[in-house]
Amino acid sequence: MTNSKTDTKSPQQPVQARAIETRARIIEVAMKTFAERGYDGANTRDIADEAGATHGAIRYHFGTKEELWKKTIETMFRQLRLEVYGEDGAELLEIEDPVRSMREFLSRYIQYSANNPDHARIMISESVRGGPRLEWMAENFIKPSHKILMKETRKQIKSGLLPDLPPVSMFYIIVSMCQMPFVLSKEIKLLHKLDLQKKPAIEQHIDAVMAVLVRNDH
Repeated sequence: MTNSKTDTKSPQQPVQARAIETRARIIEVAMKTFAERGYDGANTRDIADEAGATHGAIRYHFGTKEELWKKTIETMFRQLRLEVYGEDGAELLEIEDPVRSMREFLSRYIQYSANNPDHARIMISESVRGGPRLEWMAENFIKPSHKILMKETRKQIKSGLLPDLPPVSMFYIIVSMCQMPFVLSKEIKLLHKLDLQKKPAIEQHIDAVMAVLVRNDH
């Protein structure tokens, strides 16, 4: 005799699964749309259409366009944390060898940038405009991570691993080197016939960034 409680799925389960899938699909499309059109140019009806959802689904899951944007940004930074820093955020900090730590960080960050170029595009768009959305991102996501990364940058400069440059300049040089080729990937493919989504091209870029940043005597 079977136990109906364990053998019978709740009729709500398929509905809940579809709702989760719809929500994730909306966020995925929203990220692409906010990156390409900016916040002001993005239209929630267009996002719903491309996601294969109703406009009512956006209202149900997110309420307003602003809340959809915030949930999209939360998802974006959560993915960054998982792919670069690990589940507990401490994986990179536990690597004692500075060169290995630097290479692991660059490898993960460049791979993330290759997989998620819309992250940098959204950041650039909001930084150009400034205002409450950028302030919200800075307070909730950027400041906490930059506090750790700036500390590491200063430490690597002091150790001689990185060039002796102003820490803020050095930090943004690193960020730009990792991100920008993937932000401009369509231009690079058009002009140089180089597909930066291919694994060999990504690995070559990691090696190039390491060669430029890390002093030869390390």
